[in-house]
Amino acid sequence: MKINLIRLSNSLDPNANFKKEDDQFIEDLNNELFDFDIELVSDKKDSKYSIVFIETGGSEQHFVKIEKDLPRPIIMLSTCKNNSLPACFEIKTYLANKDEDSIILFGNAQELAGSISETSKLLTARNYVEGSSLGVIGKPSDWLIASKVDNNEVKKKFNINLIDIPSSELKEEIDKGVLDDIPHLDNINKLGKDNEYLEGALRIYSGIKRIVEKYNLKGFTIRCFDLIEEYKNTACLALAMLNDEGIIGTCEGDVPSLLTMFFVRAVSEQPSFQANPSKIDLKTGNVMFAHCTVPLSMVKNINFMTHFESGLGIGIRGDLSERDISIVKITPKLDRALFLNGKIVANPKLSNYCRTQIEVKFEDDEGLYNLLREDFGNHVIVVYGNILNEFLNLLHFYNQKK
Repeated sequence: MKINLIRLSNSLDPNANFKKEDDQFIEDLNNELFDFDIELVSDKKDSKYSIVFIETGGSEQHFVKIEKDLPRPIIMLSTCKNNSLPACFEIKTYLANKDEDSIILFGNAQELAGSISETSKLLTARNYVEGSSLGVIGKPSDWLIASKVDNNEVKKKFNINLIDIPSSELKEEIDKGVLDDIPHLDNINKLGKDNEYLEGALRIYSGIKRIVEKYNLKGFTIRCFDLIEEYKNTACLALAMLNDEGIIGTCEGDVPSLLTMFFVRAVSEQPSFQANPSKIDLKTGNVMFAHCTVPLSMVKNINFMTHFESGLGIGIRGDLSERDISIVKITPKLDRALFLNGKIVANPKLSNYCRTQIEVKFEDDEGLYNLLREDFGNHVIVVYGNILNEFLNLLHFYNQKK
C-alpha cells in the first residue's frame, strides 16, 4: 500500500538542517514499513489515504490552505522536534472545533511503523463499513425483546443503511424455484447426499442471494423461523454459504449480531460464528456456545442434520479448531461491546442443543464474570484469533464521533 505523504514546515532559521534530518527520518520509517507492505510516497495523489508530516511549528496556516482537500480523518505525523508536536495539537484542536476527527502519530521509526499499520487497518475497515447497506428481511424474532435497534441511530452512528425488506419479498423469490449458480455445488451435494431438504435449502439460498443483489447488500439478518412454517426448511445452509462468500448473514432478525459480525469481517476479513451461550460449567468456568449454522470454512467433520428446535430442514454440525478465539458482541444500545478472549477446548455433541457446539475456556478468571455482567442479548459472535484490539479501535472511532 502506498500512502500519500504531505510535508509542511515553516522554519524562521535559514540555516536550519531539519530538512536533511527529516529526509533521513522518512527513509528510516519506510524501511520499517517495508515489513508491513506500506510505503510513504510524496505526491501520491491517487492514494486513498494521506499522512500530513508536520515538520515544524508555524505549519498551521499551510495546513489551513490544504485541509479541505484532505481525506478524512486527518492523520498527522510528528518527529516531536522543532515544535512539530505543539503544531499538531493546535491543528487537532482547530479540527475539533469544526467537529472533525484527527489522529496524531509520533515516536521512533519502529514505533511509528506499527502505529501507521494499525491506523491503515482502521481506515480500511472504516471504509468497508461506512455507506454500506445491510438488509433486515422480516422483523426480528418475537423472542428478541431486548435486541431491537433504531435504523436512524445506526445510520447516525455508523453511516450504515439498514433496509427493511418484507418477508413476502423473499418468499416470492423462493417460490420461483430457481437455483442460481451455486459455489462449490459438488461439495454441497456430497455433504447433502440423499438429504430430502437439500434442494429446498438451496432454493432458499438462491432467493436470499437475489435479494442481496437487488438491494446491493453487504449483509443481512433474516427472520428465519418463518421459513420453517412456510417451507418446512431453514436458512441455516444459506447463511453458512453466504458468510463464506463474504456476505454477512445472521439469524432471527438479530441486528446487533449483524452489526457485530459485519465489524468482525471489516477488521479481520474472516467469517465468524453466531452462537448462543447455552451451558455453563461452574466448576471449570467453561461455557458451551451453540447454533445450527456456521460458515463451512470454519469447521471440519461437517454433517447436515436437521434444525434443532424444529427437527426440520438442514442444521449444520461441524467441529471448530481447538485454538484461540475472540468473543465479541455490540450491545443493543450500540454504545459498548462485550470483548472476551478464550480457547476452544472441545466440540461437544450433546443432543438437547443446537447442532454445532463448542466448549470455551476463557483466557482469565474474569471471563465468565464479564460474560455474565454484560448485557448483550442472547447471541455472541465467535472468530478465530485475537482481534480485540482491531475491533476496539474501530468501535472506539465511532464512539468518539460527535
